[in-house]
Amino acid sequence: MNKVVIFLLFPIIAFNASVREVLKMPQLISHFIQHHELNSQIGFIDFLEMHYFGEDLNDDDDEEDMKLPFKKIDGHHVISVGVPAEKFILLKAACLNLLTDCSFHYERKHSNPTFGSLFRPPIAIA
Repeated sequence: MNKVVIFLLFPIIAFNASVREVLKMPQLISHFIQHHELNSQIGFIDFLEMHYFGEDLNDDDDEEDMKLPFKKIDGHHVISVGVPAEKFILLKAACLNLLTDCSFHYERKHSNPTFGSLFRPPIAIA
């Protein structure tokens, strides 16, 4: 059972094929048997070569040939490529030095910690 599942799922994974095309495999085998009965010299590789890569015999079964798997290309995948409409021209940005004098006067001002303490002696206000 596992080999059958692998046999059916391999084309889907490897060739990105649709399930519908994989389910047409029994039709491929039955069509091969028909051709093999007409001419016993035809092997399976010859059959595939005749139907997919070469010239088919003049046996008036073109309608059956087109029902074979992977015979028609099903364009159900959409590939979108973002191509810019115009050429890009990269310009170097001009750098202006706005700060000519970088002398910062930073003073750290702290309040006297004794004035903010909770436990301090009373202050006489006069």
